[in-house]
Amino acid sequence: MGSYTKAFVWGFGIVGGAYALMLTTKLSPELKRQYEQVKSDQARRQAMADVIRRAAEDPEPMWIKKKTPPTSEQPKA
Repeated sequence: MGSYTKAFVWGFGIVGGAYALMLTTKLSPELKRQYEQVKSDQARRQAMADVIRRAAEDPEPMWIKKKTPPTSEQPKA
């Protein structure tokens, strides 16, 4: 067998074994809750960082800007 063939066989074997292990093991509900909480915290932090980044790039201060109502795309009849 060639070295590439061996590498593919071992690679697929490792990935397949890890996938099978993932399917057979289950996370406890408490760990799932903690994971979802961390995930939502990260999303909130990223959204806040995006707002701060956009405000930093804009040369006009925020307190001078006029508030404009959000535009909503409504389908035309």
